[in-house]
Amino acid sequence: METENKTSIFSSSLWLSVLALAKPFFHSREKSEVTIPLIGIKFVVQTRIKAWSLVVLLVIFLIGVSKMNAMINGAYGNFQNALPDAAKDGSLADVAWSNLWVLAKIFIFAAPVVVFYAWLRSLLGIVWRQWLTEDILKQYFSNRNYYRISNASLVENPDERIANDVDGFVTGAVTLVLSVLDAMVTLFFFTQILWGLSGSLTAISILYATFGSLISIWLSVKLIGLKYNQTRLEADYRFGLINVRNNVEPIAFYQGEQAEWKQLLKRFHAAIKNNLSLIGYQRQVSLFTTWFDYFVAIVPFAVILPVYLRGDLQIGAFTQANMAFGQVLAALSLFVSQIGTISTFAANVKRVTGLLDAVNSEDLADSDGHTAIVTTFADQIALADVTVKTPDYKRLLVEDLTLQVPSGTGIIIKGPSGSGKSSILRAIAGLWRSGDGTITRPQLSAVMFLSQSPYMSLGGLRDQLLYPNVTTDLTDKDLIAALNQANVGFLATRYPGGLDGYPGEGQSDGQGHPAIRPWSSELSPGEQQRLAFARFLLAKPKYVFLDEATSALGIADEELLYRTLQASGATYVSVGHRPSLDAYHQQSLTLLGEGRWELSAS
Repeated sequence: METENKTSIFSSSLWLSVLALAKPFFHSREKSEVTIPLIGIKFVVQTRIKAWSLVVLLVIFLIGVSKMNAMINGAYGNFQNALPDAAKDGSLADVAWSNLWVLAKIFIFAAPVVVFYAWLRSLLGIVWRQWLTEDILKQYFSNRNYYRISNASLVENPDERIANDVDGFVTGAVTLVLSVLDAMVTLFFFTQILWGLSGSLTAISILYATFGSLISIWLSVKLIGLKYNQTRLEADYRFGLINVRNNVEPIAFYQGEQAEWKQLLKRFHAAIKNNLSLIGYQRQVSLFTTWFDYFVAIVPFAVILPVYLRGDLQIGAFTQANMAFGQVLAALSLFVSQIGTISTFAANVKRVTGLLDAVNSEDLADSDGHTAIVTTFADQIALADVTVKTPDYKRLLVEDLTLQVPSGTGIIIKGPSGSGKSSILRAIAGLWRSGDGTITRPQLSAVMFLSQSPYMSLGGLRDQLLYPNVTTDLTDKDLIAALNQANVGFLATRYPGGLDGYPGEGQSDGQGHPAIRPWSSELSPGEQQRLAFARFLLAKPKYVFLDEATSALGIADEELLYRTLQASGATYVSVGHRPSLDAYHQQSLTLLGEGRWELSAS
């Protein structure tokens, strides 16, 4: 399980993590579409070319923005310097309008530069987030990593990390990198201006910024930890709310409102407690940064005023020096102004890195000296001296189990609750590897799994029937025939969209939004199991695993399912309690507890 610890913004591990997250995007050779704005021309390039092109354009426009700011600073200084002399010789109006026209021309060119810089900045963030999210999702669903991460509790709330922390990382990375570049460009332009006006003011700006940065770096260490915890606790609270939404019926049957309310309040109060600590510490940080900013307005006046009073500096130069000092100090005080962004960014980096570490971590069965079940592939189901343990290796479920399921026959696994019946299915499917021995089975593409609570995916009725396949040659007539054979033919006409309909279709939530409801809350347990049976009829698998897949069906529907299963010639493994199931299986495996088992003819 991932743990939180204090992190400094100068920690090498933090910035190595940033580099590891950023490098794949800027080196990706994947193809990506590019659309030229305003004219709409589209073409395809490698992602890395697209990424670096955006970076180059951003740097160009960033330099343009800084150059425009320097020009505005100079124009204001010239304007104010010219006013006293113009007032004396009577040309005040001409000088004023001339200088205003200069400023107007600068503003005309500055506006599109500033706007396109902001647009490019947002575009880079969106393109990067899209690529990184797609890459993480690909890794997350590869090799059943999503199952392993959840089952072993490697990280909490991986969904929150993918949905929110990836966005936070990308936004923070773009903001900070461009802030550093902006500071460098600003220093290049404005240090020259400031040095030409006052060398002592330049030195003071460097000392003042160094002092502020050192204090900010020291303050950021605790702030990063507090923000990391806040993100985690808020995610835990949202997960609790989602859990209630997804289980409204069982909670209502149990009258579990008080228990759920107390559990949610416990999570909410934990988030509030940390938030109070966070804003309390932010108060201290803000006190320092506010003092720092206030004195920025005083320092240049205190340094330049004596020079101005001696008559060695014009009023325009006085104003210009003040503006230049502010720009130079802002660039040098990057850590002070960005302390909040940096601490949030560091927390996002840790959470995204934690998820990727979990995705790429070794299975417990591959580490710590534990043995693992070996899986070989053939057109049969056989177990040789198989021992199954819980994923943490602390509990023995089955020991030295040997059996074979002849093609076209079935075996039923029975035993008391918690004896490991479903665990054997998990081991055969390759979800659990904790144990020893050899399991021979076909590739999972030839296997279908029917559970007690069938998975209802997002989408319409057609999506439910074809899941997990996204393409098919089956016709609507085939789908309707399967629904009718599974005794759920009425679903084809229940919704306005027919086979493409979904619960809540055509209804409103009262605020103008579609009232889409999950299939799991729309259908009864029996209807869900019959819909899963329709999936089986359409998929025609050679091997089927049934984990109490008929528990909510009547005897007639159960008989229909198993008679159809037998007639299909499929090989199947069932978990169940009903004595009526024995008639549909040729073998019976009874688990006796503490690893013991008994195999007999059914």
